Amino acid sequence: MPSLTEQDLAPAEGFVLIGGRSTRFGRDKASYPLAGKPMALHVAAAMRTVLPRVTLVGKARQAIETDLPVIPDAVKGAGPLAGIVAALHHLREPWCVISACDMPLASDRQIASLLRAAALCRGEAVIPRTPDGHLQPLFAAYRKTARKPLAEALSRGTRKVLAALDSVAWSELEFSDLTAFTNVNSRADLHALP
Repeated sequence: MPSLTEQDLAPAEGFVLIGGRSTRFGRDKASYPLAGKPMALHVAAAMRTVLPRVTLVGKARQAIETDLPVIPDAVKGAGPLAGIVAALHHLREPWCVISACDMPLASDRQIASLLRAAALCRGEAVIPRTPDGHLQPLFAAYRKTARKPLAEALSRGTRKVLAALDSVAWSELEFSDLTAFTNVNSRADLHALP
């Protein structure tokens, strides 16, 4: 990783969302062993190289053997938005990096890119956009001030993260490297990993 000074990066901590039902995968993805450790811990390891604190969001501690703290979703069974709201509620720094647990190829370089963009952002979130035009709100940076509007959207019944983002100001970050966004949604996806 290139040498970075603290002034380059927004002060932040990391949260890995592990609360999904993994219906397409057929079993819990977060705890699924990948190269000798649970999939969620691959994401957490990348975060730990850049961020001072990393927390798992969504399930009880016994789901994954780890020394990382685990917090519950803000609303059980309400999807990733509930995990983001829970993370923002527990956040001690001005910013956090959120990642779904099924993005095991996320790297410290990509996390640092988010934090550099967050340091310059005047809004409440930095959402990557991939070259194919897709926004990636589940590998993104969120400011602590986004908690109240996103929690209100959740309480109104909003479940889609992109729909909830209508209630905050956010900026896009163009990503040319698609590696971080390699999702493992099925067993077939495991075989496609490099």
